[in-house]
Amino acid sequence: MSIPNGVPLQRSTASPTLQRLRSALPDAVANGEITAAFQPKVLLATGALIGVEALARWSSPLLGHIPPEQFIPLAEAMGLIGTLTRSILHDALAACARLRRLQPRLTMAVNISPLLLADRDLPHQIARALHHANLTPDALVAEITESRIIANPMQAGIALGVLRELGVACAIDDFGTGHSSLLSLLRLPFSELKIDRAFVASCADDREAEKIVRATIGLAREMRLNVVAEGIETHRTETMLQDLGCTTGQGFRYGRPTTEQHLLADCTALHHQSHTHAPQNA
Repeated sequence: MSIPNGVPLQRSTASPTLQRLRSALPDAVANGEITAAFQPKVLLATGALIGVEALARWSSPLLGHIPPEQFIPLAEAMGLIGTLTRSILHDALAACARLRRLQPRLTMAVNISPLLLADRDLPHQIARALHHANLTPDALVAEITESRIIANPMQAGIALGVLRELGVACAIDDFGTGHSSLLSLLRLPFSELKIDRAFVASCADDREAEKIVRATIGLAREMRLNVVAEGIETHRTETMLQDLGCTTGQGFRYGRPTTEQHLLADCTALHHQSHTHAPQNA
């Protein structure tokens, strides 16, 4: 995927560690060193697996594990985010096709940098990737990280509109932490809202966080958006979110980011379990 010129890093952020990351990142992206891990999304009422989010993970032979909050902004700054996204998208859709053999309605969420929304060809590249994986557009959820500025809201609206027309769901990620959350909801054709983990993780103990979560769920329902709570770790938080009207959740309570093989094993177990308990014909 092509993107505009990379955003220059501020000089004040330069450090030996950053320089090592800058040197290693191009080869890591080109050689497929950054891979996808998968985290479940479930129905809160039943725990049923309904979706998966693909998360970029970099384990460098030389530098060790690099957190995505370090290498994703760096990839954006260096103009590498398009290539990285294409790689993760390809791997995620291939995994989704295999997972759908066991869970036919499962969706795969892939993070799309706001920088990529300036690329007019982005929706067509995504459509081609879906076709290559032999998937229908409803298999994909394109998650746009709201905590980063969308430089060209008009072009972003066009790109997201084309994706929605194709049948791809579009989610606003990290809602409530960005620069223009409400304007983004007003101007851009989202179909899903993800409540940031910073609010979800503390809503069971922090009255103010609970108010924000409650208001966000109410707003999503008024706008007819699916709402997903990120960062659920405890039964108490899960119960509170259900009481507030949230139906879908994601977090360590349901599983940490894992390999496709582990996820396939879980899906296989669920598949066999559902068939074992299915009513037999007389």
